[in-house]
Amino acid sequence: MKRQAAHILVILLTVLLPGLLRAQQLPLYSQYMFNTLEINPAYAGFKQSIQFTSIFRKQFNGIKDAPQTAMLSGDMPIGDTKLGIGLKIVDDRISITQNFGAQGSMSYRIEGDNSNLAFGIQMGALNYKTDFSKLNITNPGDPVFSTNLNALTANFGTGVFFNTDKFYAGLSVPNLVRTHLRKVDVALSEYEVKQATHMYLNAGYLIDLNDNFILKPSFLLRGVKGIPLQYDVNANVFFRDLMSAGVSYRSKSALVGLLDFRLVPTLRLGYAYDYNLGRLNNFSKGTHEIILRYHIPFDKDTLMPSYLF
Repeated sequence: MKRQAAHILVILLTVLLPGLLRAQQLPLYSQYMFNTLEINPAYAGFKQSIQFTSIFRKQFNGIKDAPQTAMLSGDMPIGDTKLGIGLKIVDDRISITQNFGAQGSMSYRIEGDNSNLAFGIQMGALNYKTDFSKLNITNPGDPVFSTNLNALTANFGTGVFFNTDKFYAGLSVPNLVRTHLRKVDVALSEYEVKQATHMYLNAGYLIDLNDNFILKPSFLLRGVKGIPLQYDVNANVFFRDLMSAGVSYRSKSALVGLLDFRLVPTLRLGYAYDYNLGRLNNFSKGTHEIILRYHIPFDKDTLMPSYLF
């Protein structure tokens, strides 16, 4: 029953109702505050180090063929210039669909007395695949399912990122091009699969509680045309940059617990668990997300603390 329910969901989202229904198409991450490059190319090269980040996210455990995402990224500033570069590779899967691609990013930073303003662009290619042969179709002659989807598309995005020593904010549109992935005419009906444009607004602030503890509240607002705005509200408490613990609320869908540990000065391990709210909790055991962050500082004495955005 769970397998059938997952397949029905995939069909509705990817084939039958895309002209009427809009959904979050880009990968969703709970540890967005530690993975800013994924949502905003202007973050590339922000820290004076070479940064590598890897994430694996397994959603809705207990439901077969539920979404899972793997991502690997790296970024760095270019010498003494005001430029930064980055690269990310993403493999996003749900049941019979797979989205795989790579995107490169570049940023330009304007430095003020106590602040920075960066502008960024990203370009890349994504491959979208859907294998309908894995479905148990009651009407094999249905033209909607007669041809698998296999589309290679170019993508372009942009963003802006502002920070002081205590505050940061970013605004980005990682996919400006609304790509037509598939169009099928059936009788008098037309079924289209399009990539919707996404917009992100995020911000955070550092509050010194005492010499040992720092509180970092943050939020992420996601906008996709055709559906209500979605948001994450988060608070993390850092202890001497050795570890942190936090909690997030995702609008009407999940309550998230977060932990982050410094394994060695240049390597951190983070974990997030999403507790599903609402009816989905009756079928799913929650979502697990693991993140590894590795830094190679240009100067070993100036490795920026993890809580600095």
